[in-house]
Amino acid sequence: MGSPESIFGGFNPTEAARSAFTIIVIILAAWAGLFIARKLIARAFDFSHGAAGRKRTLAGIVYSLVRYTVYIVAGLMIFQVLFPRVNLGPVLAGAGVVGLAVGLGLQTFLKDVITGFLVNFEDQFRVGDYVTINDVVSGTVEDVGLRLTTVREWSGKKFYIANSEIKTVRNFNREELRVIVSVTFPFEEDPLRIREALEEVSRSIGARYNEDLLRDEGGNALEPPHVLGVTDIDENGRGGQYTIVARVKPRKYWEIQRAIREEIWLEARERGIRLAYPRFTVDEYPAAALPHKSTMPQEQ
Repeated sequence: MGSPESIFGGFNPTEAARSAFTIIVIILAAWAGLFIARKLIARAFDFSHGAAGRKRTLAGIVYSLVRYTVYIVAGLMIFQVLFPRVNLGPVLAGAGVVGLAVGLGLQTFLKDVITGFLVNFEDQFRVGDYVTINDVVSGTVEDVGLRLTTVREWSGKKFYIANSEIKTVRNFNREELRVIVSVTFPFEEDPLRIREALEEVSRSIGARYNEDLLRDEGGNALEPPHVLGVTDIDENGRGGQYTIVARVKPRKYWEIQRAIREEIWLEARERGIRLAYPRFTVDEYPAAALPHKSTMPQEQ
């Protein structure tokens, strides 16, 4: 490629100023191009058909592709301005540079991009969905890009997850969810009184959240809150487990769960029914049953 002098050339203030101006123009053009591209992509998807979350997801992926393209082109143009005597064609085609690019993570990048397209094609999740990824991160999907998926937890923490690292997804925004709330009562409590209390809780929750229950085409609730009955016997001997279930709209899933638990607690207290909790049993023996001191083995 020649000596450093032949590459950089002698310092010329006029040429330096011209190069700086050209670099600034490239940066401004790239910024303006991205700004216009974001507006055009958003407008194009606003007029398209489909769910709002899916449209935002597609728009994010397309914009991510445009952004990476603009960054690469702008970077190459700036490089050419800084090093005008370097012929980029042979350099970019050289096996050494290709090997360097692979070594710097091109394979991982391509894997992230392919996974990002597959996630969108299979509609695993969309922008705005509440998901749990890899059983580790739970939150609302804020952005799905070519390489990264952004998830914000309820606490406000923001996670950037490489698409290729996404192995399992638990999506809580797929048309319907079934609320399942289980509670354990001691064996000493009357099962009939427990069922009456839980049925009252089911009626109360059904009336309070009537608009949030899933319904069929005729407007009838598909599965209003109801008691399944005794669904388990606690292995530690704490008591019998009862379960209340209901099919609800995703946006009210957690709120209805919390409401059912609170109603169970209040209703049980009002009726004098105890909830199960860990207990320890101590067996007491009468003094006559204990071995007499004189009969106990003596140390030699």
